[in-house]
Amino acid sequence: MPNGDALNVIEMGGLLVGGLALFLYGLECMTAGLKAIAGSRLQSLLGTLTASRWRGVLAGAGITALLNSSTITTVLLVGFVSAGLLSLAQSVPVIMGANIGSTLTAQIIAFNISAVTPFLLAGGFVMQAFARKELLRQLGGVLLGLGLLFLGIEFMGDATRPLRNYQPFIATMQDMRNPAIGILIGALFTAVVQSSAATLAIVIALGSQGLIPLESGIALILGANVGTCGTALLAGIGKNAEATQVGIVHLLFNVLGVLFFAFLIPQFADLVRAISPSAPELTGAARLAAETPRQAANAHTIFSVFSTAILIWFAGPIGRLAQRLAPASPRPLHDPGVPRYLDDALLATPTLGIPRVQLELGSLGTQVRELLECSAQVALNGSAQDIVTLADRDNSAEALSTAILAYIGRLSDANESEDESRQLLDLARIGAGLDAIREVATTSMLALSQRRMALGADIEGMRNDQTTAFARTVLGYFDETRDAIVHPDATAVGRIVGAKAEIEALAGAARESIVAALPLRSAEDVRNFRLANDMLEHMNEVARLSRAVAKATTKLRDVRMAEGAEATPPPNTAPTLQEMP
Repeated sequence: MPNGDALNVIEMGGLLVGGLALFLYGLECMTAGLKAIAGSRLQSLLGTLTASRWRGVLAGAGITALLNSSTITTVLLVGFVSAGLLSLAQSVPVIMGANIGSTLTAQIIAFNISAVTPFLLAGGFVMQAFARKELLRQLGGVLLGLGLLFLGIEFMGDATRPLRNYQPFIATMQDMRNPAIGILIGALFTAVVQSSAATLAIVIALGSQGLIPLESGIALILGANVGTCGTALLAGIGKNAEATQVGIVHLLFNVLGVLFFAFLIPQFADLVRAISPSAPELTGAARLAAETPRQAANAHTIFSVFSTAILIWFAGPIGRLAQRLAPASPRPLHDPGVPRYLDDALLATPTLGIPRVQLELGSLGTQVRELLECSAQVALNGSAQDIVTLADRDNSAEALSTAILAYIGRLSDANESEDESRQLLDLARIGAGLDAIREVATTSMLALSQRRMALGADIEGMRNDQTTAFARTVLGYFDETRDAIVHPDATAVGRIVGAKAEIEALAGAARESIVAALPLRSAEDVRNFRLANDMLEHMNEVARLSRAVAKATTKLRDVRMAEGAEATPPPNTAPTLQEMP
């Protein structure tokens, strides 16, 4: 094959692009199935993030292994830090662990199991299409994705086979022994396709044809680790400085690791060859084809593990450098009508999006609680200006409620499990219940206040021990309901649901006290009684809706990550950047 005319460029290009598309689609199917199978385990892993740096590494590795992408994990961290659920110091070890977890895919695709690819495809399709149990359908999706992944690698291998004897390509591969060229190509390609696994797949495809020496493959792998940082940096655009710092930490970690290995590629290659399976009975391209795929995967794993083992001790300085490169400006006051925790990056992962909705509903519950207390006071003795102020606060709560319900709807569009579908339905019920309580606190109470002012009535004088006890009890149960949204508590829910008789008894006592205070001998007495009785009925409606909301929290999971930023940090929380060495 002396010149380029002998190459069927169109056929080769079609096989290569088609193979890459199959690989990426298979990776997506495999990831979707693994996410569905992992379910709540992802949230449990995330709950370990605040414990220690090494548990953070393990959590990052575990999440990335389940999601099949360090890019996704890093984008998730951007969202967590942006929402204040995680500090930058806590994210550093997780980012390092994510690099280790990403090597699992490379290890899988390095196995030469082309003979079983048709069985993976057939078995995965049958399980996904016809299995009755949800777990088997999800497992079928994983197998189908794995089969497509290997089929894509075969296509890319077939596409590159004619290059074995094509001298210009062989010369180019020799030039890539220059690490700078290989690193640059690997970084650019990975940044474009947004998947370091795709770069690894091409390295393995070339290696399986004996077309690339290990040294060139290592250079491409090092570049892939730099290129994969681009997505996280883009995810931080438009968010706060802390989110941008996460992307910078990811970039710094990989760049520092690459700089160390870039000058030791020959020695690194010798180490990888020494610990990897060899085929001494073969020679030339045949030996490269037999050895390079596994060696490339091992090189990727060793790079990530070694970089983490060294740089984990410099997590503090790396974080502080990121803070200097992207300094935080004074944080503006948060608009209460704008969601703080909802992140579009989680829409494809309902398991991780659901806890965010719980946190946002908890925030909405706090706003509704404030509206309840203020509206009761406005109904008793508020002025026209007080009504305007309360209406403005209600507009913010309504905007937040609308955003939450819309986000729940978008989460529902994802391929979630039956358990996630039920949780989303419960969250929608909670959102609707809080919205109904908000309507009572504003629309109903404000209408009552306007009637009071129009009639010139005075109902504040009817406040007594019985009415105060009733209102205080209703608000107390609402507080427990709001807390149960973020931290479900079966005991608290049982107490709220079982309080119906108590609420009715207190409402009856409050009504009797009003009747005793008003002899109802004049039109003015009757008018005041109606206003006071309407107010009691509105509070009774709040109690009824609180019970409905509480019932919907019974099967939700506790959102522990909220404690990292919104509550007093627990004793075992991760150190701050200033405390880290």
